[in-house]
Amino acid sequence: MVADPRFIPRQGRTANPHNAFTLAERDRRWNATRQAMEERGIDCLFIVGKGWNEVGNCRWLDNNDHIERHLIFPLKGNPVLLWLLDNWGKWYLENGWEGVEFRATHGNTTPVAAETIAELGYGSGTIGVVGLVGGGLNPEGSIPYMSYRALTAFLPDATFKDASDLMMRLRMIKSSEEIAFIEKASEIANVEIDAVMAHARPGIRESELIAEVMYASLKAGNEVGRDHFTILCSGNEGYPVNRRMTDRIMRTGDVVHVGHYTRFGGYWSHPHIAVSLGPLEDEYKPMRDAVREATDRAMALLKPGTPWSELDAEVDKPIVSRGYYHEIPQLHCVGIDGIEGPATALVRGDVPQDAPWRRPMTNRSVSDLEEFAALTVDRKPPGDLAVQPGMAVAVEVKAAKDDRIYVEFGPQVVIEEDGPRVLTPDAMDLIEL
Repeated sequence: MVADPRFIPRQGRTANPHNAFTLAERDRRWNATRQAMEERGIDCLFIVGKGWNEVGNCRWLDNNDHIERHLIFPLKGNPVLLWLLDNWGKWYLENGWEGVEFRATHGNTTPVAAETIAELGYGSGTIGVVGLVGGGLNPEGSIPYMSYRALTAFLPDATFKDASDLMMRLRMIKSSEEIAFIEKASEIANVEIDAVMAHARPGIRESELIAEVMYASLKAGNEVGRDHFTILCSGNEGYPVNRRMTDRIMRTGDVVHVGHYTRFGGYWSHPHIAVSLGPLEDEYKPMRDAVREATDRAMALLKPGTPWSELDAEVDKPIVSRGYYHEIPQLHCVGIDGIEGPATALVRGDVPQDAPWRRPMTNRSVSDLEEFAALTVDRKPPGDLAVQPGMAVAVEVKAAKDDRIYVEFGPQVVIEEDGPRVLTPDAMDLIEL
């Protein structure tokens, strides 16, 4: 572990120096959450922490381990963390924030949650379910059907509504303490990028390159979590974008793409780099130009006050106007989760439809259901979101061609009063080695 004087554990948290947030940061988050709950008439939150990029809502409020779990967060009273086994209570109570209680579920999460909510005095209150209705990459939420049905059955006098966007809006503006962790994660990403440039060459296998990258990254303090790993794809038949490394031997002329997911203190940095082994081949050159122009456009628009909808529309124009497309957002926020909202459009451009794995896209959506409208009646429309100081944004612009090749690169940035501050400068353009 590389010692860093910015991260000194406070008294009582010496077992886990990554949990070095102050109690003032705890109070800031809890007070902001309760204020938002009062504004929406919510008495208690039931927060579902399951699946990729869905655990951060719990961790933001309990400051605890990254594993899947649930959290009861009341308007008054102590939050209660719910997990499977009793013996984990010692770990959670030692490493989370003071004031968070623990309760084992032994697999019966929903009955225990209902009992806890009732014991807190909100059995007939308004319960906001975080994870009932999702957004971005997960519009259908993360709570199992039977869990929600059981929760309503066990609390028959309660009123339920979705509160997922409430947490997204609270979390998207980072405090100075949070940004410090993202800066550290970005330093580790820069260590990984240096390792790529030191070891990427014709004749090395993808798996060997990643071994060198991860060795350097772990020594620098990277927390390797279960939900994200460094992504590597090489060659000139490299589509789809996000595959894992293989034993393929790299050759001169290959374009190597690496997506870095580095984490420190639970906070992610997520730059992407593109490296050409030798001079860039002609087919890639206009793709590189498109991605660089779109990246420059994004950087110019990532200033406080820019409507997110404008950023979303403008960043794709250099890509789509040249006949390319993408199937992963060009920009998204990061923090405790590797992908956080807001994010730009998932898919844009003339996507080929003749590949054997493709089927026509559906025009249906869960948002068309009457129950969706009823549960999300208090949701604020996403169109009012704007770029704000304190956002941490992963810029990862990509242009794909013919379901065969692509170019992708972009930095990790944090938004300040005068615009984006780049934390990973080598990710600003394709690198020729």
